[in-house]
Amino acid sequence: MFHVPGKPLCLILTFYQCLLFTVETEACLMTTVKLFVFCSLKLFNMPKSLKQKPGPDASDLPGADPAAGVGAGPDLDTIMAAIKQTEQNVLAKIDSSVMAAAGELHKKIDDLAGDLRSEVLSVRAEFAKVIEDMQKENATLSTRTDDLEEEANGQANRVVALEAKVDALSAQVVRLADKADDLESRQRRDNCRLIGVEEGFGNIRPEKAVAELLKEALALDYTPTLDRAHRSLQPRPKDGDAPRPIIVKFHYFQEKVDVLRKAMGAGPITRNGKRFYIYPDYSATVRKKRSAFTEVRRLLRRCTGVKYGLLYPATLKITTPAGEQMSFEDPIKARHYVETNLRPRETEGE
Repeated sequence: MFHVPGKPLCLILTFYQCLLFTVETEACLMTTVKLFVFCSLKLFNMPKSLKQKPGPDASDLPGADPAAGVGAGPDLDTIMAAIKQTEQNVLAKIDSSVMAAAGELHKKIDDLAGDLRSEVLSVRAEFAKVIEDMQKENATLSTRTDDLEEEANGQANRVVALEAKVDALSAQVVRLADKADDLESRQRRDNCRLIGVEEGFGNIRPEKAVAELLKEALALDYTPTLDRAHRSLQPRPKDGDAPRPIIVKFHYFQEKVDVLRKAMGAGPITRNGKRFYIYPDYSATVRKKRSAFTEVRRLLRRCTGVKYGLLYPATLKITTPAGEQMSFEDPIKARHYVETNLRPRETEGE
């Protein structure tokens, strides 16, 4: 061990030796060492050309040999050499520590890389399995979609064919309904309806009673020949309700036409002071169509100088006072024409 002048340098060297074990892992060790040297120089305030001077006893230094006695202390070069040697030792220890830490870090990185590689491979395998299953499912769905599209196209073609068939059948039903209604009307062409004849009339022999009623009410010079006469098939009305119509079937069509013509021109027809009406007997379909003009006919009765008639099956013919003739099959249009052009009176006069 070398001799140093005074206790401050002894303390600094001791501190420096302790510092070797505390800064081995610090990245700024070289800067610390240089700073230490600078502080040492400042502490002693010695220039580089400082020569050997007598100093205190070397036994004051830690680890000094007491037998050496008092002698000349080491110069600055010796101190710098000792510091340099210590610096090299510290760097060597740092290098070994860094190498060991680097080796351990590399090992950990390799372990993590291996684990990560295993995880990636596992995830890739799982994704591959999922993708394969999805591809199979997509293939199945694609096949089913194609089948459904084909079936839908087939059903669409069937629907188109059925629509065409339904249209044809609907037209045929309309034709058949019109034909059936026409046949029913032809079957009723010899019939008449008497509306307003009280209940109980002609209960014993209705044909004879109705024939005498028509002859007397219309002033006929003959007694009509009737095949049948009966009330409509409805429940018997209560007291005070309107009587049921009487349906009459003439044996001769011309007699029926003559009765209707005289009924239209005879004015009010009465029996025992009570008015009744004579109408042709139409089918239910025709009656419904003709009844739609009831309100228009009521308005026409309030128009002065207007003639009108309801032709078969349901066509309203109007003759204005000026001689203009109009025909309507739509009751709404007919009413609009009457209210706009003919202007019926506010109160009905019959």
